[in-house]
Amino acid sequence: MNENVAQHSAPDLRRVGQILKTIGQGDVISLGAVNIVGVGASAAWHSIAEHEGMPEREPGEELWSLSIESDVEWYVVITQDCDIVRDPSIEPCLVVCPIKYVPKQEWQRFASGPTSPRFFAFPDSNKLPGLDGLLPVADLRFVTSVDKTAILHESVRVLHPLSAPQRAGFGRWVGARYARVPHPDNLERDVLPKAAKIIRDLAARYAAGDRKDPEVRLVGATSSWYLGGNDKRVVFIPLISEATAKACGLWKAPSVDFDHHTIETAEKRLASKIRASLPSGAGYASNVSARTLQSASAADLLEWSEWIVEN
Repeated sequence: MNENVAQHSAPDLRRVGQILKTIGQGDVISLGAVNIVGVGASAAWHSIAEHEGMPEREPGEELWSLSIESDVEWYVVITQDCDIVRDPSIEPCLVVCPIKYVPKQEWQRFASGPTSPRFFAFPDSNKLPGLDGLLPVADLRFVTSVDKTAILHESVRVLHPLSAPQRAGFGRWVGARYARVPHPDNLERDVLPKAAKIIRDLAARYAAGDRKDPEVRLVGATSSWYLGGNDKRVVFIPLISEATAKACGLWKAPSVDFDHHTIETAEKRLASKIRASLPSGAGYASNVSARTLQSASAADLLEWSEWIVEN
């Protein structure tokens, strides 16, 4: 190879490092393609073939590979911040997952209901391209690696759609995908699915604009759910913030404070609905206790487990 050509084609690692300092976990880049490999027949192959309009055929017995691009050509960076800025000789790639768009009611379930281990609701704002009637979620079922030096290409764009608290929540969500806490079998069977259905139904009402009942507004204001108590007395802990309380009618503007009376009413009404759904005579008790990051101690966060619902 001609030495001058080799020098000319080498990436400008100093410039790469400068750009990487502007990218954080939860940011969105316009580059990526999910690669899937397999051998023989595959449910994933048929699902993707149908979605991509590929000819329907059985994959052979040899190793096969598919590359699938995001519908909207945007991918969420899931690499942790400290690894994003590491030199490409140490961490050569960014790990990303695709953005997909879902109907508003489905988006609201991911935004307000117990956390999905697969989908993260991105904020409904103008920071991401819109699709009529649909809203964006990160799809962590598929991940891929992007060469860091590719960010030098003039076609690559970066967006920053998340606020600092939202980025922190996204980071916790990514970690929870691979380290979610298993709950006792009896809770997974008798309690948590029933409570999840109630909360998701309330989230659907909130998305549809039916916000008269306080428990609907409490669910709409919840950014994440935690569980406390034990396997017989379960405490459901919706985590809300000043911003979400204001957006959902749980804030008293004259006093510059949460509307504690309405929140307490919502807690009681939601707890009553959950208790009514539990098996009679099984000895279960449940309560709802809304909290904020300001009112939750470090000990609380260590004791609680984030509620991740299979869906």
